Amino acid sequence: MKKVICTNNEGFELEFNVGEEYEVERELDTTYIVINKLGNKHTVFKTNFEPVEESEL
Repeated sequence: MKKVICTNNEGFELEFNVGEEYEVERELDTTYIVINKLGNKHTVFKTNFEPVEESEL
């Protein structure tokens, strides 16, 4: 499953922490549907999250 790192949590301070990785349920044109640590799903703009590089392969 794709993961992203939060770069700006304005408006989602209680749901996401800057610098932490989160799983992406679905990727759309300008947004991600992201699952936070509590298992809640949120639609967030891609400008506030960066993809995690898959360097473990």
